[in-house]
Amino acid sequence: MQPLFISLTGKKVVIAGGGKMAARKAKALKADMPKITFIAPSFCDEVLDLAAEKGYQLIERKANLADFETAFLVILATSDRETNRKFASVLSRKQLVCVVDNAEEGNVTFPAAVQRGQLQIAITTNGASPKLARKLKHELELQFDESWETYLAFLSHCRNKIKKANVSAEQKNKWLNEILDDQFRSNQQAQKEMLQRMDVLLSEG
Repeated sequence: MQPLFISLTGKKVVIAGGGKMAARKAKALKADMPKITFIAPSFCDEVLDLAAEKGYQLIERKANLADFETAFLVILATSDRETNRKFASVLSRKQLVCVVDNAEEGNVTFPAAVQRGQLQIAITTNGASPKLARKLKHELELQFDESWETYLAFLSHCRNKIKKANVSAEQKNKWLNEILDDQFRSNQQAQKEMLQRMDVLLSEG
């Protein structure tokens, strides 16, 4: 599979299933603000809470193929193995489809992910060992602590300033490399001083 980061903001996501797994997948997506619809004969408390919190649509019945026609992403999370297989065999030819109980039948998987502000790291073993993916996620969470969120915000701020600067491409590249120095990762005072120095240099240019 080819790893991609895809924005789901405002996109229609249809989840067939109303249990804990369906809720778990929706929770993984909610920060991206998609338009989620759950379709199932019944819904667990987690799904009901999510729907109340985020305004997700609940359709209380079994899903059918027509329900997925306009979906950008389909998540098949019913408790019926044959239903998931049947839908996947048709939908995965033309849509993004995640099959929670047999990933190979779909064309999308949910990786273990670490996010620190604008930094995102995704890990997958393509089904070989979900436990290893979770172990690696834990190790990366320790390695990339909360200070990386501030650091990425600093890098983004600097990059925006540098892009607008009326200087040579060589000078821009020099600054972009300079702000990667380790001193800026966890030292907010160094970040502040660098931004101030950059403002002075840009005003002089």
